[in-house]
Amino acid sequence: MKKYFTIILFVISSLIYSQNLFARDQCNIDQQVKLNIFKKNDYKFYNYICESSEGSYLKGYFGDQEKKIFVGDYSDFAAKESPKLLAVSIYKSTKRKPPILITINSAYYCCTPQIEGEMYQVNLYQISENKILKLKNITNILGSNAEGFEGIAEGKVYYKYKTISEIKKWLDKNY
Repeated sequence: MKKYFTIILFVISSLIYSQNLFARDQCNIDQQVKLNIFKKNDYKFYNYICESSEGSYLKGYFGDQEKKIFVGDYSDFAAKESPKLLAVSIYKSTKRKPPILITINSAYYCCTPQIEGEMYQVNLYQISENKILKLKNITNILGSNAEGFEGIAEGKVYYKYKTISEIKKWLDKNY
């Protein structure tokens, strides 16, 4: 009896493991962006595009050859097209504050009578490097400006912070 119980338990656990094995999302490197933070080309931003059963999404990593830190992911499964990484940059304050990693993602909406345009998401990460590299998500300082839509939605709608230069201007005044 113990033998049959052990065999059944082994078969069930094998089935569960094999389902998880095949359910993994497939990710491929999309972009590598060289960044100048503390010295020239000292870090990179790695953007992966991943496919899941729900659709495609982005995963971002930050680091160097030795260590990569998961930054975050971006998905918008309601959008018509796959999400895109539009820009990555570093903001260096003149007020002796830590540098900030800026990322801008977007997804395109179309084909409905009410909405057509781009949905934008801005993320800000404070970078510190004592003995180890650390990122702190500080996107909340943007408030409701962290996301926005530009296009047609019951009239023409504009989003101000869709470029790195606009975000850096905002940071100059508010950071």
